Amino acid sequence: MDDLYSWWPAGSHLHELLGPGYAVIGTAVGISESNGISRPESSTLEACLTPSPGPARLIPSGKGQGLPAKEIVSLPRRSGSTKNPTYFPLGPESFTDFDWLAILDSTA
Repeated sequence: MDDLYSWWPAGSHLHELLGPGYAVIGTAVGISESNGISRPESSTLEACLTPSPGPARLIPSGKGQGLPAKEIVSLPRRSGSTKNPTYFPLGPESFTDFDWLAILDSTA
């Protein structure tokens, strides 16, 4: 008999165990030369969020509540890393999967 596996993010586990007594923070970076992550392309989520005063910012996602869903879904996803296969760019789901987003201008 084949077992069916599905992805269940850590935040879902924590929500079941702790309810609202936890927060899951997603992270992003504008530029990381050592990881092969160049400047975010125009109109990507990272490009929209990194111009605000920094070098770092912590943004509440509100689990996506009250955000313009159509506009967020239409944002292009930035390029990934040329050196680090574990890097994933932000996407529309970042607002619903995370309670907060921590964004750094760079890793320099």
